[in-house]
Amino acid sequence: MSLTLYIGNRVYSSWSMRSWLVLKYSGIEFDTLVIELDAAGYGKRQIKQVLEISPSGTVPVLNHDGLIIWDSLAICEYVAELAPDRELWPTSPKARAVARALTAEMHAGFTSVRTVMPHNLKSRWVAQDWNADTRREILRLDAIFSKTRNQCGGRFFFGDRPTIADAFYTPIASRFRTYGVTLSDDAQAYCEVLLSEPHFLAWEQAALAAWKPFKAAPWDTIYQ
Repeated sequence: MSLTLYIGNRVYSSWSMRSWLVLKYSGIEFDTLVIELDAAGYGKRQIKQVLEISPSGTVPVLNHDGLIIWDSLAICEYVAELAPDRELWPTSPKARAVARALTAEMHAGFTSVRTVMPHNLKSRWVAQDWNADTRREILRLDAIFSKTRNQCGGRFFFGDRPTIADAFYTPIASRFRTYGVTLSDDAQAYCEVLLSEPHFLAWEQAALAAWKPFKAAPWDTIYQ
């Protein structure tokens, strides 16, 4: 079984991080190949090297023995089926339904937070006076972080092992750290769990070691 995950720049590519973390949680051996996104076609899904492996022109992409999966959630669902013993979704049907709802909400939503807080593992910014849409999304995320974890118990959302849902919210925890967002005590405690998880720390270390300015974008911080 040969698996290769194609990812973008580790400092900025939050969707790549999600799929990579889930593969790490699974224990499955895989190769990681970084695609250079600071190239012609950036922002238009027309980067030549990406289009060669991704029909959507985006990363991450998983190649499993010629099977191409080009969406982060689809990748995670597929990995969960490859490694059912790792409980990447909770075993309880009710908890699993909640985990899928949370993951889908992250996959499709929080556009204001993602827009005004571009993912950047390297930078640190002072807290800002966020607009109304962003404040509303921060409150929703704070509630998710505190209530879900408190209801289910354990260090992560659904116990003491991270799931797909935890991987999907890890880049939000990173964003909140980058931009100095103030959270409730319970929500902040969950962020600290995510940001101290060993696989995230390995991703961050590799990201900072490989960092270079992102010239295709107006600012180094805007790539998400």
